[in-house]
Amino acid sequence: MKLNTLLIPALSAAFAASAYAGAPAKAPAQVQPPVVEEDTSLGFSLTAGYDTDYVYRGVRFAQNLVTVAVDGNIPFTDVLSLNVGAWFGTSADDSYVGTGDSYHELDLYAALLADLGPVTVGLKYQYYLFEGDAGDVLDDINEVGVLISSTVGPVDVIGGAYYDESADGFYFEAGVSKTIEITDRISLVPAALVSYAIDYYGVDGFNHIKVSLAAPIKLTKTATLTPYIAGNIPIDALDDLGEEDRVYGGVSLSVSF
Repeated sequence: MKLNTLLIPALSAAFAASAYAGAPAKAPAQVQPPVVEEDTSLGFSLTAGYDTDYVYRGVRFAQNLVTVAVDGNIPFTDVLSLNVGAWFGTSADDSYVGTGDSYHELDLYAALLADLGPVTVGLKYQYYLFEGDAGDVLDDINEVGVLISSTVGPVDVIGGAYYDESADGFYFEAGVSKTIEITDRISLVPAALVSYAIDYYGVDGFNHIKVSLAAPIKLTKTATLTPYIAGNIPIDALDDLGEEDRVYGGVSLSVSF
């Protein structure tokens, strides 16, 4: 009796231990890797827009301008890329400042860009073709330029120096801008720019100041609507030529693909 009393608990404990040791362990939960969405875009964008006034480099050329543009970047290496594009603008009415008639302009450009880390530099060629009544007054233009851009703290900085073959003159500009995120979809982008010219269509000296405020609205992953308002302030020689201070604005819709 005493032996049974000792053996039964011992055997029960041994069987229990054996059963526990032989029980299969619970398999750990498999963690699925995050799904990385592949970027299949070509690096191009298509933009359509409207401007109450077409003001370029401080000079108003026409009113009620309707525009369409395509722009894209073609990477060669991690450093070098080619920016190419075309821009077409036409006045919705007969508002060309030169004659009071129609205004049509086609720009074609290409820029070789080098991303050097702190700064991006580039060499750009642009061809300006004028059609309609503007083509009877303005000569087509071949222009080459040097570009530079960088980010200094929270501010984006740009600069450019251009040689115009038709004018046999030079145009220089420098600008700053800052993107302020209001929501995940809406931003504000204040910007300012100042220009200087040498033998550039009658301008020698400071040319104009431009201030602007854009509000990009991200409609979808690929579509952005951007209304803007801007102020043009002719200074020095351009002011002497009779160009007036002007407030204008517009809106554009850009789709990337």
